[in-house]
Amino acid sequence: MTGPRTAARRGETGFVAPDGQVWEVPAFPCPQVVVGAEYAEIDGERVPLGDDEADPRSAATAVLVAQALRLRRGQGAIRATVRAADSDVVWQAIVTANGELFDATPAAGTARSGWSRWRLLAGVGAAVVLLAVATVAVVASNRTPPPVVAVSFPPPVTGTPTPYPSLPPPGYGGQADWSAPITPGSVPLVAGDGTIVTVTGTPGSPVLAVLDPTTGAPVWSTALPRDAATSSTGSGLHLSEIDAHPVVAAATSDGLDWWGMDGAHTSGSVSIPAGATVSFAGTSPLVTEAGQRAATISGGRLVDRAVPAGAVALGASGDTVVAANSVGQVWHLGAATAQTPPSPVTVPTPPGAGALASIAGYAGLPSTTVVAHPESLVASWYTADPGTQLVGLIDPVTNTAIGAPLSVPATGIASGHWQPSPRNLLATVGTVLVDARDGVARALSTTWSTTSVTDVAAYGTRNSDRYLVSPAGQESPAGSGVIPIGMSGTRAVVTSSVAGADTVYGLPVAAGPVLPTPSVPVSAPPPQPSAGPVPSPAPSPTTTTPPAPPAPAPAAPPGPPLAAPAAPAPGPVPR
Repeated sequence: MTGPRTAARRGETGFVAPDGQVWEVPAFPCPQVVVGAEYAEIDGERVPLGDDEADPRSAATAVLVAQALRLRRGQGAIRATVRAADSDVVWQAIVTANGELFDATPAAGTARSGWSRWRLLAGVGAAVVLLAVATVAVVASNRTPPPVVAVSFPPPVTGTPTPYPSLPPPGYGGQADWSAPITPGSVPLVAGDGTIVTVTGTPGSPVLAVLDPTTGAPVWSTALPRDAATSSTGSGLHLSEIDAHPVVAAATSDGLDWWGMDGAHTSGSVSIPAGATVSFAGTSPLVTEAGQRAATISGGRLVDRAVPAGAVALGASGDTVVAANSVGQVWHLGAATAQTPPSPVTVPTPPGAGALASIAGYAGLPSTTVVAHPESLVASWYTADPGTQLVGLIDPVTNTAIGAPLSVPATGIASGHWQPSPRNLLATVGTVLVDARDGVARALSTTWSTTSVTDVAAYGTRNSDRYLVSPAGQESPAGSGVIPIGMSGTRAVVTSSVAGADTVYGLPVAAGPVLPTPSVPVSAPPPQPSAGPVPSPAPSPTTTTPPAPPAPAPAAPPGPPLAAPAAPAPGPVPR
């Protein structure tokens, strides 16, 4: 390896290499590397040196290059801070997606103890050869790295009032407090602290940008893998928790990447086996693999475990997988029982119920949501009347019923599928509304059909008329205004697409009297991915003449405009 050549210089969008190529360097991730004589750590985790006891500098650089390759797909670079274990002096490094490593530490007269800057980074050559990427050039720099700011793209972010170009939801004004550009087709998320998680940038270089709920300005941002916003593996971005920290997770075609929503936004990633899927019905991501296997993420890595034959993994709560089968047996699969599942429990049967019809859904709430039952299963049972089923909530931790069961038309629950909100606070299954915070299931109108579910309301139709339903079960006409993505404080978070450009807006409550919006069709946001139920075989009917279905419930009188609920405890998401 030769010595330093030409200094990299700072450009408007990143660092300019000696060959003139501009590398985009986002603010995050920024791994913190500590290198000792016989070890290396990245963000506090020891880097495996391998059987050949590789040089720790080479091992650490290999991890950084692999992260740049995975996140940036050849389109940019990541930054890192590097420190020798016996020194307090920190160097700035830029690692590109094609394996180049730049020393971006500004020149200074400060004495450097421990390894020299050159020796600290000199082990990169062997790592790059092993990764079969381009030859590395280490370049000294006399310039500071780009400032830690969000990457912005036209149209510019504005915190000033902006006209909303579509019909607003009932009760909200048409003048937005702020607006910000988003990638076409992406769906923003509203985190527990009110910040808005968006995807912006170009299709080839997507950027995760987290926006301030008051001004819409980026709070922080990071580069995303190209397929993170659209991946079929887990349908893009989700709010979740990993190692008890709130995160925004990006499921891609071959892995899962995440960034902390608190603190320094520490990042992490794991590779996902071919054919595996990622779901977010619980507090944490669940990776479902082939061969009756499921995994959670703990300590930055996948922890695999066996799922009993005939059972389905429903969700993950921390490092525990909740699984159930069609006869109502439930397992809690922890790391200690990874290869030998424990004995199951059987969900209790409510009075008047027959055989179990299905486990229709599972909800695990964010750990910061303080409720009596942070986890709940939604189960249905057959009755002596073939036209009626009982629906009830079960606490899978204590295996006890939550409240009294609900009697609903059999077609209302059997024909529906589980549709949770992004943070699992609210959900529908057929014509049943589940408020997971209060642990209550409520019957909806028999003609109800869900369009989308947010953390504060469900939207759908009744006899082709658009309605919304509050967590308390009050159904109100929704008019023809756009359906909100969610609520941030008192603002409705909505999107609009004009001339191929998509934008997210924060709409305040209308100042004047609330007028109905005209009946003009407006597209709803894309529905959240659903989790299928665990059905049970239907027993033989006791009669061949089902009773007449009950008359449709009368329409509830129009209620007040949808308002924000009491401020939830900060925390993440969904699914």
